[in-house]
Amino acid sequence: MVMNRTIINYTFQIECDHDDAPNPVHLCEEIQAYLNSGYHYDEPFEMVEKAEVKGYHVKRDEFNPFYAQENY
Repeated sequence: MVMNRTIINYTFQIECDHDDAPNPVHLCEEIQAYLNSGYHYDEPFEMVEKAEVKGYHVKRDEFNPFYAQENY
């Protein structure tokens, strides 16, 4: 049985107060619930193929904003 599956990486930026960041495990659970709501039934093999959240990576943005002065 050959499954034609792929890995898709999404990137989201969430702006929030420093102490109000969402829990990444809860985000994974919500995404998995969304994925579970729709599935692909592989009729020849009589099995349900569900998309799965495989993990997460959290990184705080270290981007330093630049504010241009009117004159240089």
